[in-house]
Amino acid sequence: MKGSLKEIQIKEERMRNFILEKDSQGLLITLKHNFAWATGGGDNHVGLVTELGNTSLLVTETGSYIITNSIEAPRIEKEEIGSLNHYKLEVFPWYKPEKKQQLIEEITNGNFITDVPFGNGRIVDLFPLRYPLTEEEVKRIRELGKEASLCIEEVCREISPGKTELEVAGLVSKTLLAKGIYPSVLLVASDERIFAFRHPIPTSKKIEKYIMVAICALKEGIQVAITRLVHFGSLPKEIRDKHNAVVKIDATLIHNTKIGVKWADILDKGIKAYQDLGYPEEWQRHHQGGPTGYLSREFTINPNTKGVVINNQPVAWNPSITGTKSEDTILVQEDKRDIITPTFDWPILEVEIEGITYKRPDILER
Repeated sequence: MKGSLKEIQIKEERMRNFILEKDSQGLLITLKHNFAWATGGGDNHVGLVTELGNTSLLVTETGSYIITNSIEAPRIEKEEIGSLNHYKLEVFPWYKPEKKQQLIEEITNGNFITDVPFGNGRIVDLFPLRYPLTEEEVKRIRELGKEASLCIEEVCREISPGKTELEVAGLVSKTLLAKGIYPSVLLVASDERIFAFRHPIPTSKKIEKYIMVAICALKEGIQVAITRLVHFGSLPKEIRDKHNAVVKIDATLIHNTKIGVKWADILDKGIKAYQDLGYPEEWQRHHQGGPTGYLSREFTINPNTKGVVINNQPVAWNPSITGTKSEDTILVQEDKRDIITPTFDWPILEVEIEGITYKRPDILER
């Protein structure tokens, strides 16, 4: 278990208050990101390409239960929950899956809420509980941001013309996984594909002059988002002008991401920046990002989005102008917005807004 008992107890207090609000007797958690959040970084996954874990957490007013089958129980007990001696482990035979529902109904008298459809449980959204991040989560996401940024820089300096997008994707995955980081989103595009697609999954196309690598990096349940671009040879004026503009838009979004500000109002500032810089329609061609953390985006901001920025909220804006993009993850705390996916050995562009200088990644020319 990555988080301390103190962190877990903070979250369980939030969950128990939520259970009372919903007039329930228990909260069942099965989604991987929710399980990781609730257990301080616990991992209940087996399959990568699924949101569902193979182990569930059940929290009641008086107890916390890990409910799993006889296949998963040994690892879960030894590697995920054993060190804290906090959870009661309930195990059912893998060949009797109906026993899981029986256990949950016995513990909750059949009155429970759940993050995925299960039995007679009422489905709830746990986003309001996941934030603000605790002090321990802040430390973990900052460390992840640095690790992921270093990985991407390392890969981008190894890329060469003639490699395929899939080979680059493999190199990104290898570099991240070697540090215990999973690429939950992995986009690679070269040359004309950067101009054609906003979400370019990697293909067998060979790189000629220009490549974009975009990732969401996942470790211990928490995520950060990063995009970097590399050009071989001198950068054409069209791309230079567009990138100079997109980093200004990105800086505008970051600058206005302050505690208590409405998400829709921040987007309005970004849309105005697109207009002022001569690209009035580009914002409509791709979402501009939004809060991140336990999902690659908790939700993407649109002009009708409700809610405001809160303290200790990670956010990833990703403005794009056809052919270029700017994306990093920031952490909003009190009166500051820290970029937690910083550049190291990478060219930067500086954008000043109201006396504050924002350092944004330039396109690496090689």
